[in-house]
Amino acid sequence: MAGHEAFAGSAWRTALHVLTHGGLYREREAIEALGCEDRAAFETLRRHPGIAMLPEGSAAQGVVYDLYVNSLGRLHIRATGRLRPRYSDADAYVDLGRVALSASVAAQVQALYRSYADAEASALQYLRSALAQLEDAGELDAALEGVIDNVEHVESVCFYVGDSFFALIDRFVNLIDTKGERGYLSHLRGKPLSSWANVDVLIVAAFHALFISGRSVRFEEFNGSTLTARALLGRLRALYAQYVAAGCESVEQEPGLFDLARLLRRQGLQGVGQRWLRFRRIYGLNFQKNEYVSTSLASSEDPLAHIHDFAADYAALVSPRLDPQLPECLFFNQLASACLALDASGAPPPQIAGSAAAGWTESLIEKIVASAVRATGSDYGMSSSLRDMACLMKSDDAGLAAAIHTLLPAHFYTCFVSRGFAAMEAADACAIATSVQRRMMFNRWHFIPGNLERSLVLENRHWYYPPMVPDLSEHSDVHRAAPAKARVKYSIRSPGPDMSRPPLTIL
Repeated sequence: MAGHEAFAGSAWRTALHVLTHGGLYREREAIEALGCEDRAAFETLRRHPGIAMLPEGSAAQGVVYDLYVNSLGRLHIRATGRLRPRYSDADAYVDLGRVALSASVAAQVQALYRSYADAEASALQYLRSALAQLEDAGELDAALEGVIDNVEHVESVCFYVGDSFFALIDRFVNLIDTKGERGYLSHLRGKPLSSWANVDVLIVAAFHALFISGRSVRFEEFNGSTLTARALLGRLRALYAQYVAAGCESVEQEPGLFDLARLLRRQGLQGVGQRWLRFRRIYGLNFQKNEYVSTSLASSEDPLAHIHDFAADYAALVSPRLDPQLPECLFFNQLASACLALDASGAPPPQIAGSAAAGWTESLIEKIVASAVRATGSDYGMSSSLRDMACLMKSDDAGLAAAIHTLLPAHFYTCFVSRGFAAMEAADACAIATSVQRRMMFNRWHFIPGNLERSLVLENRHWYYPPMVPDLSEHSDVHRAAPAKARVKYSIRSPGPDMSRPPLTIL
């Protein structure tokens, strides 16, 4: 919010500066946090950018609006004298100033607000009808229980509905039960749909549809935003359009809400082996995650980069005669197979200064991570997995589930490779490396049960659904202790292999 005074000559620019956190947050995403009233005022001020903020203490003519931000960082533009919304008992406000609107401009605000409200009422009725179909089929109770369970197993979810805030985050939980009180969703158990308020219909229908479309990680698309029926339908339709543009399954007529969600799920799974890529952008200040689809995988990277970085290893371990036309996947398959054979034979690994590798395979993993760090110009990079895959080699699902439930964070490793850490104080470098390594090992342990069928996960095991697509994150240093300690401003994360390419299979 700092610096908003510089825009006092335009109430709209003042609001825009605060809304986008001084230009850090993309406007098209930041604006989704506004409630209908505030958005109507904001869009009207956009049409009249010359309307200035009132000087402090000055008299005003016309309809006066207050601009203020609550302790969650949500911008409000409300008529002076209106009761201010409170999102918690400890809520507080930062006043940005006042703006006076003529009667005609104030009427524009109200007309726009009514149009938003009318459109939302129509969209809400569509959602209520979708839930009514579930109720008629005897499936509403199961859908509600599924929503409660899915919310419990998503890493972070926080959103607004009107002037209310709903969340399951580190320091605030009101969606599901806690040790101290019942959650919001639990109060709907056993109640007929006819007794549900619009907010009840919105949350349950939205989360049921979002989970069907892409598991509970899809909930995070509304983190820090205002959840509305219009926004939900708009987001699902936008995803459908992105997938169709990439060549996925399309339909002549839009199906119902939950069938549309199932279609999105099928479309998303069609990305494996295709020349398009799903990815998410994460904004660390509110943990909002938005999915995008890149229809082109054209890269600025040298297609022979793997040969430049690993030619010496290939010549020493596989063959001195390297065919430059050898596919990259086969290149690494052969290299990894050679490393595994050397480890099995007990051959001592190469001695490399600064390396923590205890074997040939570990050394290869370390070099791959180092190559990625150089290619992206990163300060550090990591790769993590199980130390011993053999423990998961079971003949049936029950055996696999039992093996997964015996795992501890120590059963996972994190390969950490830094660039430029030698210039840091040794204690600081060690603290950063240790904290992010441990966090990644914990995350692997936390996420791995989410790959099982839900019925196979033990009730006393705490877990989250794992991320499924790569993501780009901004301002990662404000969300978790480990990235904060490492001062991670930007990060690139890929939870699995590039889905557009065949997996690396080593026999």
